[in-house]
Amino acid sequence: MDIDPRETLLTARETARYLRCSLRTLDRERADGRGCPFIRIGGRIRYRRADVEAFVAAHVRGNAARAVLSSDTAQSRRHRLSKHVAHGGAA
Repeated sequence: MDIDPRETLLTARETARYLRCSLRTLDRERADGRGCPFIRIGGRIRYRRADVEAFVAAHVRGNAARAVLSSDTAQSRRHRLSKHVAHGGAA
C-alpha cells in the first residue's frame, strides 16, 4: 500500500517548523480558530501536510496572489465555457 505524501500527518512541532512559527503561535491560532485545519486523535493534535500547504497557499499576497487568482479564474471560465458548449450552447 502506497501512502500519498500529501496525506502524511505532521506533529504540531513539525508543522510549526514548516510554517516557521513558534509552537505557541500555532497553538494559539488553533485555539482561536484561525490556524491550519487540524486533526485530533485522542489527545494528540496532527496536521495533514496537504491542509498545511493549502493553508499557506490561501494566504499568498501580492503579485503571486494575483497570478494564482487570474490562473484560477481563467481555468474556471474555460470549465464553464466547455460545460456550456457541451450542453448545446453557442461559444
